[in-house]
Amino acid sequence: MKKYIFTIFFCTLLLMTLSSCKQEPDSGSDMVATLYAGIDGAGSTLELLPGRSKTFGVRAYADNGKVPGQTLTISFKSDPDAVAAYNAAKGTQYQMCPGSAYEFISNSVMLPRYGAASSTAKIKITAVGLEDSVTYLLPICIDEVVGADKWESAANPTAFLVIKQQYVSPEGGAGTKDDPYNLYTLSDMLSMSDKLEEGNMIYFRLMNDIDMQGIPWVPLNFAQPYKLQIDFNGNNHTISNFYCNTPNYASFFGVLYGRCYDVNFTNAVVECESASACGVLGGYCGTTGLPGEARNCHVQGSVTSTGSVNGVGGLFGRINGATIVGCSADCDVYANKNYVGGLFGYDAGNPSTVSDCWTAGSVKAQQRVGGITGGPITPGTKIYNCYSRSAVEAAFAIGGIAGHCNQDQKAGTPEESSPNNVIDKCIAWNTYIHATNTDSDAHYSSGAIAGFTSIKNYLSDCYRRADLDFQECASASFNVLYNQENASPAAPLSIAVQGQYNYPYHGKAAKEGATLTSVARSLGWSDTIWDFSGDIPVHKVGKTVNPDDQDVDGQLPDFFEENEIN
Repeated sequence: MKKYIFTIFFCTLLLMTLSSCKQEPDSGSDMVATLYAGIDGAGSTLELLPGRSKTFGVRAYADNGKVPGQTLTISFKSDPDAVAAYNAAKGTQYQMCPGSAYEFISNSVMLPRYGAASSTAKIKITAVGLEDSVTYLLPICIDEVVGADKWESAANPTAFLVIKQQYVSPEGGAGTKDDPYNLYTLSDMLSMSDKLEEGNMIYFRLMNDIDMQGIPWVPLNFAQPYKLQIDFNGNNHTISNFYCNTPNYASFFGVLYGRCYDVNFTNAVVECESASACGVLGGYCGTTGLPGEARNCHVQGSVTSTGSVNGVGGLFGRINGATIVGCSADCDVYANKNYVGGLFGYDAGNPSTVSDCWTAGSVKAQQRVGGITGGPITPGTKIYNCYSRSAVEAAFAIGGIAGHCNQDQKAGTPEESSPNNVIDKCIAWNTYIHATNTDSDAHYSSGAIAGFTSIKNYLSDCYRRADLDFQECASASFNVLYNQENASPAAPLSIAVQGQYNYPYHGKAAKEGATLTSVARSLGWSDTIWDFSGDIPVHKVGKTVNPDDQDVDGQLPDFFEENEIN
């Protein structure tokens, strides 16, 4: 019995010895690693709420047991070229996931010697930059392998993650600053007025571009006492084919009490036949005790007023206690009355501030017309760092930037009044400025910068293009362009050609060959707001930082027009 036991033990020992002497493949062997990428839990479509995120594990796998002969270090990358092949094979129409929606938290894994699966990398998916109703595809493949003499991709080397932003209806939000109503569709836009309530700021956030073709819009805040307070975040989206022709403050807001920012309007049409101020964004921006603010808002289209009313503009008809920053209006603006501007018609009630804005298109009316405004007539209103390329045309009192700048007063007072209006570092680069009046004697003047102004206004460092097409009077050249020094209450504006109604401000001519951009840069305009890469400055694309809320009371002012120029 002991003999048999010894024999078994000896054989076992011999087998173990032979096994331990087996030659391992060296690092120079021809063993090939066949690899592919995999995403843990990527089996179904990932649906995320806007701004929400989820993290996935990413691994490398050795295909069909073809394991590597040494430890490998592997990294991953996205593969946009794989989207088309996936769609062709699956019959889908997915779009490549934008870079804003994913990032590798870690992107290096180890695949051990003879291992079939690697350690785990991490990729974070966030619903940022995704559009509603669009399904996205994120292909992940192996980018680099370190440590293998030879490796190849498996037959199906790419892992796919299907991503979609989850739809949230306006009812899904609370209308608060931290949880705004999200506007995804035209129906969501049309439901806005139902959410408004007097006494509370209601917050909206535009989540998609919206086409409003065929919809006659009713302004959100058009009826007394105009206390429907709104915060509208356009989220850098575009509203196209907007149309409004209501009798009361035809526009998007009616009266903007609150804020509008980061929004674009294209092919907008506003028509008004009544005696009501109008513009694409609002008939009013702010009103007495109810401030309004517009930042990074851009409109393109037309505004036409055939009613007998003063105060029509591309962005707003009238402004009152308003702040307008970084906005533009490429509009054809027409009215058959006075105080009409490419950006806004005029200011009323409380002083306003307008800065870093531009206009293009055309502005036509009876009188008191400007490329930016028909006139700052409220003491203390400031306009600075703005330019206009609009064609400006009216009988008289017109300017490349502003029309009538003397508190709506008649002749004689420009030497006596002190409205403390500011027009600073503005540029008249207008297509043309044509006064159509045929009376060369008794008429209000026109100017390259301001048509008719108090000589004690703050008028400083403004320029006009050297070859400006300027016509002060159709029948006689009563007013020839000339350079003027800066003006202030302490150093009133010097007028070269004296006359009862002749108080223009022409600024100074830019150098021959200068571009609009070179003039703006010489004036120190901010390169955080303006893109100076071309001959014409444009606004940089970005989002506004929303300021703190302000809740105040008041009502829309009455506008008395007894000082009309006949």
